[in-house]
Amino acid sequence: MTTSPDLALRRAERALEIPRARLAAAVLSACATLAAAFALAAVSAYLVTRAWTMPPVLDLTVAVVMVRALGVARGVFRWLDRMTTHAVALRGVVSLRTNLFTALAARTDDTLTRLRRGDLLARIGDDAQELAAHVIKAIVPGIVSVVMFVVVLATIMPMSMLAGLTMAASLVLASLIAPLAAYRASRISQDAVVTTRSQVSASALEILDDATSLRVDGRLDAALGTLAAEQSAHDAAIDRAALPSAVASAAVPASMVLAVLGSLLAAGAAWLDGGASAGQIGVLLLLPLSSFEAASALPAAASQYARSRAAAARLDAVVRPDAALASLEARTESAASTELPADNEPAVAPSAAVPSLAPTAHLRAVGLTAGWSPEAPRVAGLDLDLPPGSRLAVVGASGSGKSTLLATLAGLLSPLAGAVQLDGTDIASLPPHAVRQKVVMFAEDAHVFATSVRENLRVVRGDLDDDTAHAALRAVGLEDWVAQLPRGLDPMLGPDGTTVSGGERRRLLLARAVIRGNGILLLDEPTEHLDPARGDALLRSLLTPADDTLVPSGTTVVVVTHRAEAIPGHPRAPHRTRRTC
Repeated sequence: MTTSPDLALRRAERALEIPRARLAAAVLSACATLAAAFALAAVSAYLVTRAWTMPPVLDLTVAVVMVRALGVARGVFRWLDRMTTHAVALRGVVSLRTNLFTALAARTDDTLTRLRRGDLLARIGDDAQELAAHVIKAIVPGIVSVVMFVVVLATIMPMSMLAGLTMAASLVLASLIAPLAAYRASRISQDAVVTTRSQVSASALEILDDATSLRVDGRLDAALGTLAAEQSAHDAAIDRAALPSAVASAAVPASMVLAVLGSLLAAGAAWLDGGASAGQIGVLLLLPLSSFEAASALPAAASQYARSRAAAARLDAVVRPDAALASLEARTESAASTELPADNEPAVAPSAAVPSLAPTAHLRAVGLTAGWSPEAPRVAGLDLDLPPGSRLAVVGASGSGKSTLLATLAGLLSPLAGAVQLDGTDIASLPPHAVRQKVVMFAEDAHVFATSVRENLRVVRGDLDDDTAHAALRAVGLEDWVAQLPRGLDPMLGPDGTTVSGGERRRLLLARAVIRGNGILLLDEPTEHLDPARGDALLRSLLTPADDTLVPSGTTVVVVTHRAEAIPGHPRAPHRTRRTC
């Protein structure tokens, strides 16, 4: 069942966990800012027109002091407004992201696996940030505009009923018609804008991650063409909102002109009747010019509200188990619309299964059919029996379903048919933490964080000591690299620190797997981007049951690889003994 955007937005607002007292402080400081500006305009108008009549100077002293005080107060209140409002929004987005990660960690289905990594980053990053802007640009301005509507009318109505009625009509025009027009324009294009932005982010990230593979496969130009088309769609979605937004923005100045005309007529009538002083006439004439500051923010608030609805709906789709999976964008791999021919199906080449002296986990697949959609299964009718200590290599062409098989064996992707069993129990019926205690998958696109080598290894084991870290790095061949770094395990990795090559990145991920040491390790191309000699040596170590250099002999290891010739006991021509899935 798909959740309505309005309901999703209310849930997101609750997830912001904004204390009422903090929100009230932000609204009050914003109201004080606009009230000071409004009072400054009124007092200034009175001072200018009253001075025109050349009264005694002492009669103007109070007005002069008030102008100075209100000018200073306006700046002080504006600073307080910005500080309190942004503090509320930033604290809220921290709570929102905390709640999002908590909800994502609690999910037991395969929704996250079906999301492209760039799409997930866009939702957690950009969409969560939209809800921070929702507080700053929509919630606070909306409440402030209601307060200032009352203040303006309460000030002008006692002075002139005609000016007050005209001002009320103008404020209704500015506060309702203009935001509704802006909201309608945003609804037309904003859903597309949020979606296309996510597509652009996801495609760009995939090209950056897999540029070498795409170039070798001859698919880089097609991927760049797709990215260019998605960027054009994103630009077109933004352009569609330009004209309606301009019309909505023009409604506020038009309503201001109406208010000024009404005040001019009221001031003229009061002057001819002689029932108003010069100061009152000045206030009537000039006050409308400062009465629309709150209303002028409402079209932008309406546009932000539309963006917030779309962002909240996208976040709700990944954190709620009953959200429709139809909205998820990365449903299939690039060729999911057709089944692969038999020659392109993944092959498994098992080495001898040697039970460990201390068995840890038994993994089985029974009649397993796996894929991203029932229309295009990648693996069909697979039976696997992996007792503790087994070694299994999965080989096949790119796109044949090797990574899909690993994700299904790890319980991250639900089988299309059949079952995956862990120690005789269907993995789908086990609690997630129970599965993760025994089965861990290390994907080829696993993230290397922009922090130290030490912290990148502590991701999998919080109590990691230096001796264990160095031992794991030595096992994967990174000891010399770490020894050359300025501070050993402590230098920062990433664009602003130590650059990590593709081979170093893969070995760092493999070191994580070595440190994690679960009963079942599922590794997706751990030796890619390494020179053949070093990569093949690591692959043979992983797939040799008696070799405990990298993992204990009782650990079950399943490795996806393109290097069939490096598999122990496997002939150089893998098609002779290949068993297809």
